[in-house]
Amino acid sequence: MMNRPRHRSLAAAAWWAALAAGCVGTPPPSALEARLDFPGVRVLQPQWRRLLIDPERREYRPIERSGAVFDPSRGLVFVGTSQGRFWALESGSGEVVWAHGEPDGFHSAPLLIEDVGLVVAGNDGGDLLAFAPETGAVRWRLDLGGPVRGEASYREGVLYARTATQRVFAIEASSGRELWSFERPLPEGYVSGSEAGVLVSGDRVYAGFVDGTVAALSGVTGEKLWEINLATEGHDELVLDDICATPVEVEGTLVVSSYDNGLFGIEASQGGQRWHRPELTHACGLAVLEQDVLAAVAGTGLARLDSTTGETVWMRRYPAGTQRDPIVHRGLIVLADDIHGLLLFEALTGQVLQDAWAGAGVAGRPAVLDGRVAALDNSGEFLVYLLAGG
Repeated sequence: MMNRPRHRSLAAAAWWAALAAGCVGTPPPSALEARLDFPGVRVLQPQWRRLLIDPERREYRPIERSGAVFDPSRGLVFVGTSQGRFWALESGSGEVVWAHGEPDGFHSAPLLIEDVGLVVAGNDGGDLLAFAPETGAVRWRLDLGGPVRGEASYREGVLYARTATQRVFAIEASSGRELWSFERPLPEGYVSGSEAGVLVSGDRVYAGFVDGTVAALSGVTGEKLWEINLATEGHDELVLDDICATPVEVEGTLVVSSYDNGLFGIEASQGGQRWHRPELTHACGLAVLEQDVLAAVAGTGLARLDSTTGETVWMRRYPAGTQRDPIVHRGLIVLADDIHGLLLFEALTGQVLQDAWAGAGVAGRPAVLDGRVAALDNSGEFLVYLLAGG
């Protein structure tokens, strides 16, 4: 474990002080609503917004991939930025409670672990940091050796995380002690890295890799139990086989997405293929809805599929950007889109209810809790909405 201090001195102290003084106005209306059949109901109502990056940085059009997480017991919401700041804000007002600076940006979703009283976030420098939620004090730091992009998972005292360079770790959450790691080497000449997280189900950890391989690991030892290769075959042109979304499991079927080879249903126990939807490529967001699976497909829209057969239950087509995992909440689906911002769907039919345009698209996973939605847009503004009637 590495415990090196890596705090950033704030050259723009005056700007940070001004930032902490108050929030900025309300979001502009969406332009997408004129092109889709919206019912005209404003379900998402703006509560507050706050700029979290240096205004001068906005002209470079950064992509803010950090997700957010609510802390209901403390009334906080946590989020990181590409500028290397990790923030704790009052969830009701947006007031700054604390902020921690690092040399490297945060592009993963933080994870709140109430069992041990920590909020955990990884950065592009390869560090996984555990903060005290109330004060921002760093309780431990672990160097994972590569950018941390995917969302971590937690089960019974153990934190599971991965890097964009294809290493999966099991970590004692209370201390930051590494328990085991599993590594799959990057393919020769490959310069990209996965942004998917790992799925923890029972005593197993499921992970997908950039070469199209999916592996089931023992959550206790890290031993590989099975693997399956879902890479595209028989093509001369360049293809991307990256397992680009965190897998989901429904009734014994593991659903995974290969960027250029579509969606697969895999037998979770043994790793055999059950079904394949090769036309649903670029599905970088997956979620479970009852006994079905939601697939957010870049350039196409949002689909609800039968997890057993892979057949389409409904498909809502629109000019989609790249999306992250949909979130199901009170009969609604909240979806982040890096072009259109936040989209709201009716879960039963897929009807698009609202596009809450954030101004620059949303590339990270939103936080949804008790009728509130929080997201960081690509201009560095953090937005919190209320669900009408929630």
